[in-house]
Amino acid sequence: MVEPKGKKTALVTGAAGALGSALVEHLMQAGWDCIAVDRNRRGLEQLHDRLAAEGDAPLVVPLDLAGAGPQHFDELAASLEDRFGRLDALVHAAADFKALTPLEHHPADDWMKTLQAGLTGPFLLSQALLPLMRRTEGSRMVWVADDPEARSKAYWGAYGVAQSGRATLARILAAECRADGPEIVEIDPGPFYSPLRSKAWPAENPEDLPTAQDAARKVMVAAVGSR
Repeated sequence: MVEPKGKKTALVTGAAGALGSALVEHLMQAGWDCIAVDRNRRGLEQLHDRLAAEGDAPLVVPLDLAGAGPQHFDELAASLEDRFGRLDALVHAAADFKALTPLEHHPADDWMKTLQAGLTGPFLLSQALLPLMRRTEGSRMVWVADDPEARSKAYWGAYGVAQSGRATLARILAAECRADGPEIVEIDPGPFYSPLRSKAWPAENPEDLPTAQDAARKVMVAAVGSR
């Protein structure tokens, strides 16, 4: 393993969301190159334009984890290898949540989409990027968690299953990657206001919660470590 040349590089999923966009901003302010992945093309374009006006801008990749297959992730990995030659951090921040729903009435299409976006898609993306990350000294794969134990209670449906599955997946990866890397990190930034959270707790006052910027700072530490 050798240290590649160039700036440190991070890929962030859910990059058009509250947490993901704040994290991309923090990473770029720290001098990293960023690949911003999200299904929300307009949100990515707004993030790009806002950061470009401040200085540097991320590479935006419109990609729906719920609809992408192995070929899409392999093509993304190859393009990152060609363009950057390294990947120092992969941050799984994407999530899909519609509403609190009893399993008896959980729509099948929402179930499959939520599991694809929150569990299967991140697995396939990780699988495709592992070779590049192993060739990048000190690389880290960060799994953003949302209190899997609490989300295993009634009405959390596919979102809760995805959160529990992500926690297990991260721990299996950590055991398998212990010798050759990358380092696998789980981080629960705690409650913070976001449009996704408001679907579960619509009566909450945003001013009573930490901001996405606050949460992103915690995830930033997990992604960057002591580097």
